[in-house]
Amino acid sequence: MIAGLAIGPVLVNPLFAVIGLVLISPRVGRCALFAAIGILLSLHHAKLPAFAEDRFTIIEAPIEHDWRQRGDSFALLSSRFCADGVEVNAPIAIYARFEPQTIAMEKFVRAEAFVRLNEHGEYVASVKAQPLLAYEETLPRWQPAAWNRILANRLRPHIREHPLAVALAEALVLGRGELLDDALRDSYRRGGTYHLLVFSGLQIAFAAAVLALLLRWLHKPRAADWLLLVFSILAPLFIGPTSSVSRASIGIGLYALSRICKRPTSIENLWCVAAIARLLIAPHDLTDAAFHLTYAGAGALLFIGNHFSKRRWLASIVAAETVLTPLTLFHFHQFALGGALLTLIMSPLIFAMLIVSALACAFPCDALFAIIGALHSACAFLNRFGASGFFTRPPLAALVLGASFALIAVAFFRERRRAFAIVLAMLIPSVAAIVAFKREHRVDHPRVTFLDVGQGDSIVIRSGTHNILVDGGPSRHVLSLLADRGIRTLDAAILTHADLDHCEGLVEVIQHLDVRSVWVSPRSFHGDCAVHLLEVTRVPIHLTRDGDMLSLDGVRVTAFVTDHQFRRHRLNNASTVLRVDIGKRRVLLTADIEHETEIILEDRDLHADVLKVAHHGSKTSTSPNFLELVAPRIAVISCGRRNLFGHPHPSTLRTLAEANVRTWRTDRDGSIDVDVRGARLYVSARTD
Repeated sequence: MIAGLAIGPVLVNPLFAVIGLVLISPRVGRCALFAAIGILLSLHHAKLPAFAEDRFTIIEAPIEHDWRQRGDSFALLSSRFCADGVEVNAPIAIYARFEPQTIAMEKFVRAEAFVRLNEHGEYVASVKAQPLLAYEETLPRWQPAAWNRILANRLRPHIREHPLAVALAEALVLGRGELLDDALRDSYRRGGTYHLLVFSGLQIAFAAAVLALLLRWLHKPRAADWLLLVFSILAPLFIGPTSSVSRASIGIGLYALSRICKRPTSIENLWCVAAIARLLIAPHDLTDAAFHLTYAGAGALLFIGNHFSKRRWLASIVAAETVLTPLTLFHFHQFALGGALLTLIMSPLIFAMLIVSALACAFPCDALFAIIGALHSACAFLNRFGASGFFTRPPLAALVLGASFALIAVAFFRERRRAFAIVLAMLIPSVAAIVAFKREHRVDHPRVTFLDVGQGDSIVIRSGTHNILVDGGPSRHVLSLLADRGIRTLDAAILTHADLDHCEGLVEVIQHLDVRSVWVSPRSFHGDCAVHLLEVTRVPIHLTRDGDMLSLDGVRVTAFVTDHQFRRHRLNNASTVLRVDIGKRRVLLTADIEHETEIILEDRDLHADVLKVAHHGSKTSTSPNFLELVAPRIAVISCGRRNLFGHPHPSTLRTLAEANVRTWRTDRDGSIDVDVRGARLYVSARTD
């Protein structure tokens, strides 16, 4: 009967599932009613308080992690905080533009900062200077979190000589991933083995198994059960309130309780009850990617792999790939075929690295760090054989349908029949993703898409199966947007200028997609992002000059580059302006140019039907004279929700309204498609 509760992890709030099972007979209609109530409650989020963005707010937050460097700033994450005396039970990211003092044994961080909700609805706090940041109180030595901090502090003196080994030791043993750099993370992601690198249920289960086996070898089975229970309580306190550790601890604790109470249960039933217990504690995990992947992966091994006596290892690999691939596609737009096989091969290496890392935490020395480095080199070599990439994600309806059928199979079928039913059910979203890719891969009419990348610019020019990308936005999110549109190959990637909100995502695109040429302007190509882009580019680089043209399947792109020496905002004003001619229609892409460049370009043929408003709608761009010169019918503003700059500026919106220009905005409308069908323009918005 408990196996029937498997419907809980994905479809219902478990509290209502339990009440329903107690009070009513298991009829489909009534179960569906409770499922619907559970879904509504789990998706309900309390309204978060807002704080004045134009004045300092005093915040206090528990120190749960270390500072992590992100570009030229440092970030500290906390699961909750207090702002001006108001308790807020929501995560916050504290950003500092300076290098903060090292955290020793302090318990709280206190800062005077600007607090706001970012475009994803998450709290961020910006600290402007070191005197506005301080640490308070000291962790009591008896707390498990203090033990974790003590071990981390033992490793820190060796970080200069062994940065990689120290970062790995902290991640594997202490659950501290702040020192792991992006290159190392990407290496494991490419192989589909990143879950081995970060502290997760794998380490918890391994440590618990070692303790249990040791005591049973000493003929102390009852002591082993009680020790497992104590371990399941202490582990989250030692590592911190991460969901992966909490989920593993719940499973181990339930297993220990079942043995202590002499009520043995199957691992399958334990899987179901552990999932429901986790959702009772944290209902918001219902939509959490880590929750889905954790229980889906374990469920694949239990309900599919275990029911094939011959070649069980092969069945487990196929099961994991079949179940996890649609989930990783849906949440991350990525696949990592072969990840299950690599996990099987690399697990002994990771376990060895875990043991050596634990010894290094207690007795740090060069020899142990050298062994960690050697084991990592072996893992990095194996990760090169993983087949990973970005792909169109399955539609939500297909994923829900497949997951629903899989859970029904878990509840009502047995053994091999259940295994085959789960595999067939989870093929539904994978096939749907392939169908979606085929549908999106080609456009029937030329299309210009203004992608919703947040506070930045990224535009795709498409015709048939040909694609040109103009700028990449501020992050790797552009990869997901391109994948959803079936774009895996770019005929050209054009960088208008090297500001981070235009350049950073383009670096990721060049690394992960098939880009055949890169266009950059030497007038506006300098800075860290420009250097990084050069480092990752392995295709011809075209230096954009004034009047350069790119023609592709009925689309012609003309570049305008000024040779003026600007005194103010030189990078913005030197941006490359692009005119896109599609038949008799034109689209003008103005990057981040300001009034000074607009005046210089007055003698050019800039008339266009669609205008990409310059500099995200800033008041320093889009003058009435320039708007009169272009005479657009449609304007598009690319900006982020709740951005710090107040874009678009009211004066720019007023100028556009007075000129009777229909204005679309990515912060309000999402990604915007402009289809050119003969002499007609069709504009539509799409929420990604």
